[in-house]
Amino acid sequence: MLAGTSEWALRLPSAMAGAAAVVVLYLTARALHLPGWPAAILLCCSPFGIWYAQEAKVYSALLLIATLSIWALVRAIHRETGAAWLTWAAIALLSLFVHRLAFLLVIAALVGRWLCLPRQSPASQSGWQRLFPWLLGLISIGFVTLMAFGMGSERAATGAYIPADPLLALWLTFVRFSTDRWPGDIAWWLLLPWIMLTLWGLVLAVADSISERPSHPAALPGRERAYGIMDLTIRARLLLSLLLVPLGLFLLQLGLTRIYEARYLMIIYPAWLLLLTYPFGRESRTTAQWSGRASRALAWTFIASITLLQGALLFQPGHGLFSGTPLKEQYREAIAELARRVHPDDLVVLHPGYLRPLYDYYMGRYTSDPPPTPLLFASFKQGQTEFSSREWHALRQQHFRGGLRSFLLIAPEHARTVDVPPMPGDEYGLVGLYYQYSREQQKWPCGIWRGNGVHLLCQASPEAYESGTVPEPATPMEATFGDVLQFLGYTLKATTPDGPGVYRAGGSLPITLYWDVKQPIPTDYATFLHLCQDCSMPPVASDDGPPLDGYLPTSTWLPGNPARDDRSIRLPRDLPPGRYTVLLGMYHPGEAGVEARLPIRGSVMMPPARLVLGSVEVLGAPQR
Repeated sequence: MLAGTSEWALRLPSAMAGAAAVVVLYLTARALHLPGWPAAILLCCSPFGIWYAQEAKVYSALLLIATLSIWALVRAIHRETGAAWLTWAAIALLSLFVHRLAFLLVIAALVGRWLCLPRQSPASQSGWQRLFPWLLGLISIGFVTLMAFGMGSERAATGAYIPADPLLALWLTFVRFSTDRWPGDIAWWLLLPWIMLTLWGLVLAVADSISERPSHPAALPGRERAYGIMDLTIRARLLLSLLLVPLGLFLLQLGLTRIYEARYLMIIYPAWLLLLTYPFGRESRTTAQWSGRASRALAWTFIASITLLQGALLFQPGHGLFSGTPLKEQYREAIAELARRVHPDDLVVLHPGYLRPLYDYYMGRYTSDPPPTPLLFASFKQGQTEFSSREWHALRQQHFRGGLRSFLLIAPEHARTVDVPPMPGDEYGLVGLYYQYSREQQKWPCGIWRGNGVHLLCQASPEAYESGTVPEPATPMEATFGDVLQFLGYTLKATTPDGPGVYRAGGSLPITLYWDVKQPIPTDYATFLHLCQDCSMPPVASDDGPPLDGYLPTSTWLPGNPARDDRSIRLPRDLPPGRYTVLLGMYHPGEAGVEARLPIRGSVMMPPARLVLGSVEVLGAPQR
């Protein structure tokens, strides 16, 4: 709260954690007696790391704490002091509060520590030393079981996850770690630098891990002793444990749940980056058989290639994070559109339900009015059974009864894992299809806003949902526009405790217009609403457009079937308090100027061709 609640302030911790992780990774590489710059460069330019460093989520912090945990573990093994081990334990404990999957890294650290202990004959081992690997195995099996139950329950399994078996997950993780793309988004051969460097580092680390090597510094060769180099076997076993143990346990639970997201494996990302730098190890006996300069030159060539590719991927048109193309879900834009149009008595459905925090945050920033309490997907799905049309129909009747208009804010890619599309090719499941095919439900569609990864669908009901009550204008009026369009009256909605007619700057003035026609008309007209104090001047606020956002054109209106048009006038946050007049007009959108306005007969008029609906009071905007 010290930095406020702006988006910048919410994203700042992730950005700082991502930047700090680069420094800590450099120090970790140096602690492992690997050059720090290659690892730091790889993370600094990583599209995968930068993506999560821009999000107000936990995964950039998880990257930092995982890197800190590796650094503290290497330091503790190198120093073998109580203070160093307490430091690692404190960081490991803290990591569990960042994300529960950090426990996999704790298990890996304990495995790595055990593998780095001097080998002893079974006869010379204490009971604890013989019991320790079995205890680690039981802990690992227990945690995998907990993951299977926690992540693999039916409710979790139908959340926003990717169904993947272990082999597919392994490939997806490699591609996401390397390029932050999905297979098929880029040519496979562009992955060659990452593939070659990963295989090279893996071969060297495995070769070092299975070698017997004296661990006492005095027993090391002179050149290695001069640099204070950590025993190669210890380094290799430690790095492989930190990479392969969490990966293996996670893939094991995938065999049971098929629930996968690359970000869940953020805990092994720093270990993988360190593996990419392993060929730079000057002391590796495997590379010592080669020409040292040639091997290092080849390794730097791979690093340079990867860095250039990372830069190109960040700016890749249509896909790069810095390409200017919207890549992240446009929740901000969708909720801003909702805040502009919503009435206090509207129904708002969020699908899936975890959109609620975004709804609360952005609605509070885009309107001064209290937003409607939303319905979540859980309102329509009960228990652990598969979501069915019978369940949706029954609970929709219960929750929608009496409403006149509803909005659906839906993230289709995530929603379809909860609400499976019934037919191949369907964009939505049962909830989305109800809105997509509003006319088939005897409802009026009133707008579809499609952003990247999120859609906003509007539906109005000619009669109240389920009850069939026909709404009437709270303020009846009689006026005729152009001899054929009959204006029947309007209803102002309340957004403040003072009731209808009193509104607050920074919010909206919600109004419902009621219309009929004397006879069918061939022309599609548009409506405007003006808010003014000195109405000889341009309006201080307005709303303009065809009825129901163009989904109920006037050419489709039939006599005796009143049309209802819900509209909102956005009130600028700096609008001075006072009383304002509300004016209504109809015009032909294909013509310019006041000549396009339809003449009006009846009630109180104000030139040019505007009907006076009445006056409202506007209060000052609340302090943020």
